[in-house]
Amino acid sequence: VPLWSLPAALGLEPPGSLVAFVGGGGKTSLLFALAAALPGRVVITTTTRIFAAQIRLAPAVLHADDLTSLSSLLDAHGRVLVIGQLAGDKALGVDSDLPARLLARRDVDYVLVEADGSRMRPVKAPADHEPVIPSGATLVVPVAGLDALERPLAEAAHRVEIVQQLLEAQRSQDAEELEGLFPSLFVRRLGIGDGTYLTPPGLARLLTHPEGGLKGAPPGARVIPFLNKADDEARLGAARAAARLMLRESRVSRVV
Repeated sequence: VPLWSLPAALGLEPPGSLVAFVGGGGKTSLLFALAAALPGRVVITTTTRIFAAQIRLAPAVLHADDLTSLSSLLDAHGRVLVIGQLAGDKALGVDSDLPARLLARRDVDYVLVEADGSRMRPVKAPADHEPVIPSGATLVVPVAGLDALERPLAEAAHRVEIVQQLLEAQRSQDAEELEGLFPSLFVRRLGIGDGTYLTPPGLARLLTHPEGGLKGAPPGARVIPFLNKADDEARLGAARAAARLMLRESRVSRVV
C-alpha cells in the first residue's frame, strides 16, 4: 500500500479546491497539517470559532474585515489564517460566503475551512444550526477519532443524545455486520451490543448519515471521511471495518 501524502489522499490535485472539515477527532490539527503539505497558496479559515492556542499554529493571521495584506503574506508564508472578530480567548468564524470569494482570488489556490465544532470530542452529531459548510465547497471531510471506540459514548461524543438517535436503528444490526468484518478480539474490546460504546458500524453510520457527517454537504461536493488516530493494530482494524461500510454510501468516493 503506497504511503500517500495528505493532498493525494484527499484528491486535491490540481489546485482550486474549497475543503470543509466537519465532525470531531482532530479537525484543526488535520486542517493545519494539510495546509502545510499543499503546494501553492493556502487560506485557512473557520465558519465557527477558533481558540487562541489554535490561532498560534498559523504562520500569519488576518482579520476578515481587512484582507489588504493577504497577497503579500501568502507570498511570504504560503498559508494564512483568516479569522472573524476576537471574543476573549477565541475568534469568531467568518461569513459562510467568504471562503468561496477567497478561492475566486487569483492569488489563492486552496481554501480550507473548519466548518464544525466538537468541544474536543472525537465524534459528534450536528445540532439544527450545524455544520456551517460554506457555499461552493468542493470537498467535505467528515472527521472522527478512533479513540471514540474505546470510551463510553457519553464521554466520546459531543451532542450524545443526537448521536444516539442517529444510531438507534443501526444498533440491532451491529453484531451481524461485525461477524464477517471484525475479528472477535475487537468485538470483545468494544463492548458490542449494549449501546454504551460506539461500534465500527455505528461510526460508519454516523459519518455517512444525512443528518450526521453528510449534513449540509453541497450536492456537487465530493465526500471523503477521515478516520484519525489509527495508532495501533486494533484501531487500524476498526478503521478498515468502518471504511468498508462507509464505501457502500454512493457519495463516499474513498475513506482516509
